[in-house]
Amino acid sequence: MIVLTVGNSYIEIDGYASCIAYRELLRLLGIEAKFVSNAVLNYSVTNSLLNIPYNIDDYDVQDGDEFIILDLSNKEFFPTFVKEENIVELIDHHPGFEEYWNNKLKDKAIIKEIGAVATIIVNKYEESGLFDKMNNDIAKLLMAAILDNTLNFTAKTTTYNDRIVYQKLEKKVNISNFQNVYFSECQNSIENNLKDSIVNDMKHQKANNYLPEFFGQLTIWNINMILKQEDNIRKIMNGYGNEWIINIISLKDNISYIMCSNMDVRDKVNKLFNGTCDNYIVAVKPAMLRKEIIKVALLIGGKYE
Repeated sequence: MIVLTVGNSYIEIDGYASCIAYRELLRLLGIEAKFVSNAVLNYSVTNSLLNIPYNIDDYDVQDGDEFIILDLSNKEFFPTFVKEENIVELIDHHPGFEEYWNNKLKDKAIIKEIGAVATIIVNKYEESGLFDKMNNDIAKLLMAAILDNTLNFTAKTTTYNDRIVYQKLEKKVNISNFQNVYFSECQNSIENNLKDSIVNDMKHQKANNYLPEFFGQLTIWNINMILKQEDNIRKIMNGYGNEWIINIISLKDNISYIMCSNMDVRDKVNKLFNGTCDNYIVAVKPAMLRKEIIKVALLIGGKYE
């Protein structure tokens, strides 16, 4: 059996959509496959997307199963059921582990600087000549993943390929204003479940010279309502210790509002971007994804300690 999976802490829409879409592609190709994960879904997997008839499989991993890892290349975050020697393919867009996986998997390691892994999966449908066979619900999942991971095509990691693939999906499902519907649903989910939204999108990593261990992220449409919840956000984040940051991406004004635990952390973050500081918040324009912030910190501040 081929088992597709993602990280062990939480699942965001790119990993979720990509695993489901790739599983369905493999099935179209006559290859038996399952999507297995015990991680928690975060707010980017909205209620309307959960209601489509595709989801995670109820399957117990067996000794002889082979694994495809999506939207992840850092072994520290692999699910415990994954056996590295049984990994047959890995597809990711996060930097840092390209050399390791290229040496291990050769052409079965696809780690690209691209907006979304979902874009790569659509390309696989096209290469297989099966794009027309893609179900419209699968297409909507992939559209949401591309929108989320490119910040509505404003992120620096957005590529021409992301834009073209989205246009093809949009034409396929014949839907307009999908962006407004999707991001409004994300914001409503965050506002109604603030604590869960933060906890289920928390990255825990080793600290480096500029970034603390705990790094949260929220992607919303309008910052105004969220900033009114600053005290609640700080209370939730303080549960992770004395040093943390949370990247609150406001798509409407294309700004990252990076909320920091204290002035020392704020000053370290601001050295990376020279943004606009307001108490414990560093505002950076244009908005940046967490992975982009981490990449800058690694380039300037060295590897994690």
